[in-house]
Amino acid sequence: MDTKITRRRFLQVSALAAGATMLPMPVRWLGSGNALAFNQSPTTIPLFGTTLRGIGQIPVAAPDPTPAPVTGVTHYTIDIKEFQDTGVCPSLGSTTLRGFDPVVKLTGTSQAHLGGIIVGKKGMPIQLTFRNNLPGGKHIIPNDTTIMGANEGNNRSAVHFHGGLVPWISDGGPFAWWDPAGNRGLSFINNQVLNPGASLNEAEYYYPLNQTARFGWYHDHAFGITRINAYAGIASGLIIRDDFEAGLINKGLPNYIEAGGNEIPLIIQDKIFVGPNIAAVDPTWANAVSPAAQGPGSLWYAHIYERNRWRLSGNATGGAVGTTLPAPSVIPEFFGDTMLVNGTTFPKVSVEPRRYRLRFLNACNARFLNLQFYVADTSLNGITLNAVTGNPTNAPALCNPVAPGTSAHVLQIGTEGGFLPKPVMKPINVPFNPLAPLSSSLVVAPAERPDIIIDFSAHKGKSIIIYNDAPAPFPMGDPRNDYFPLWNLKGNPVNGLTPNGFGPNSRILMRFDVGTAVTAPADLPLVIDTNTDLSAGLDAPLIPFGQSTPPVGMAVRQLSLNENFDAYGRLQQQLGTLVPLASPSAGFGRAYLDPPTEIVTAGSTEVWEIFNTTADVHPMHFHLVNVQVINRQPFQVNSLGSTKGGVNFTGPATPPEPNETGWKETVMMFPGTVTRIIMKFDLTGVAITKTAAMGGGTVTAPPSPRTGGAEYVWHCHILEHEEHDMMRPLVVK
Repeated sequence: MDTKITRRRFLQVSALAAGATMLPMPVRWLGSGNALAFNQSPTTIPLFGTTLRGIGQIPVAAPDPTPAPVTGVTHYTIDIKEFQDTGVCPSLGSTTLRGFDPVVKLTGTSQAHLGGIIVGKKGMPIQLTFRNNLPGGKHIIPNDTTIMGANEGNNRSAVHFHGGLVPWISDGGPFAWWDPAGNRGLSFINNQVLNPGASLNEAEYYYPLNQTARFGWYHDHAFGITRINAYAGIASGLIIRDDFEAGLINKGLPNYIEAGGNEIPLIIQDKIFVGPNIAAVDPTWANAVSPAAQGPGSLWYAHIYERNRWRLSGNATGGAVGTTLPAPSVIPEFFGDTMLVNGTTFPKVSVEPRRYRLRFLNACNARFLNLQFYVADTSLNGITLNAVTGNPTNAPALCNPVAPGTSAHVLQIGTEGGFLPKPVMKPINVPFNPLAPLSSSLVVAPAERPDIIIDFSAHKGKSIIIYNDAPAPFPMGDPRNDYFPLWNLKGNPVNGLTPNGFGPNSRILMRFDVGTAVTAPADLPLVIDTNTDLSAGLDAPLIPFGQSTPPVGMAVRQLSLNENFDAYGRLQQQLGTLVPLASPSAGFGRAYLDPPTEIVTAGSTEVWEIFNTTADVHPMHFHLVNVQVINRQPFQVNSLGSTKGGVNFTGPATPPEPNETGWKETVMMFPGTVTRIIMKFDLTGVAITKTAAMGGGTVTAPPSPRTGGAEYVWHCHILEHEEHDMMRPLVVK
């Protein structure tokens, strides 16, 4: 079927849509004058038309009444299913999703998007049985089977505890997948160690929880379909508490959400939704997905490689214009036009004029965020943009919790690796600056999780909007991925079709409606500020927190981030090794299936120097380990691989940002920059321990049958990059 729509046909389709709904459905314009099959969310999704979901609406998992097999520790049983959620985008109807559904629920009575939240305690291990009940047949998101591993089946899963210190058999690596029929990936030996009596559709996982307090999450990581499984909804939160964190409540930290306190986790995603005229604007959609995902309200995902949007290689096997591209096809990055927070579109929530703890998770496939807080104005959007700069003209929210009402700052107390050594004041009214990205407001890459304290007491009776202006792709951006009604019509014509007060809108996230009264008890005095030492709540550092020079004599590993083309000529991202640094034969761009090169010794510590030769910022994520950022240094990209014997640095090394000085497991790596990090490959915290009732002692996990060691990975957390093919094994022996 022809996937192109002529300009005349587009106008006809839009006119028909307008006649039916008064709001036309646009397609994306390309420089060729034709539009390849594309879709935008209907312009009938209202801003602030849903209420933010909390733990009463998102199911929280409760333990089973019986202990875990083999180990005897606290046990959970969680189903992975396909389901309908009527509350994600109510203006369109039901949304077909895939996700987690705890068999025993602490809160919530039915399955909902992002369900399965777990709250654990440091030093109290848990074990989980995940039951794969996904249907066979086509996925609800188009699957390109030319991607390595994608042809193994559409209903596979591998559960990864992102940021978890876990034994390798429970890491949920790409090759540790399983499906309902009992098919297994090459590295799946979970059940023979943890649950020999497991059913065909079950997989067993053990999480020691030997980690300091933090906001973790768990999501799918199956080989070849991670990006579409995560986009389809297979993700939820896993919060670890500890005694140090509990002690901060007496110092003014808002109490835990499970205790009824003013702590609010905020999980941010960007999506595109199917509208009523999908057959006209994307005639290939019905053939690309299962029947359950074809109607209005379903999630839409780009599945045609647009030649005019992303570069094609002109090499012999790679892509001359006549090369036939797969359909569906992987794309370099996916950017949605509609923002979800906690699983619903553009929500609002009522808060009191007091202190709150906001715990963010950027769960977008590829979109970065620059989070800002503004007082809503009387416009339908709540935000008014300057006609020249595009920046908000709204008053900033004066949310400084240390001195309430005095400045547009929040207090960041933690990252995805736990607390910061000392909290940091972050501005929340600084528009994005591409020349100095990290000097903007609260910049959050995919998978990063800032932990902030905010105070709404200066804004009684007003509304506060969380606003985002980070470009996509990051950091330079493409105006076609920037959505706001009636803004930048030349760069993104979709905005000209979107009425005020509705989406598509990638800048508005949600709204806080601040009340006028505070219910008892009142907030305790806040005695946490930028001078407060929180390091007692962290694991001991490998180098002093804030040190920006590598330790002398430490083993150094040099690696690269690269941009290449696949056999079809499609743009792809890869990881490489540099040994020696200036050798062109060192291996720029290795595939995930190439023999492992990052083979490390258990207990060893290394400095990694990672050279980014691409134009993107890559949020690099490391399984097993947390890392410390040492410094960043610009270099001349074309000096790598030269015959001159060394890389040409073009400036001095700079220390990490103040809010990067603690432990991290996802690190932004900038174009033309080497990022230096330090990590220890310690397996002592991942032991599988049996309770006294089960005889005590430990259970030994054998090495991976695929790699011969403890098999982990490191990869970019732009999910389209990870899958094609920016991921490499990390093998600990």
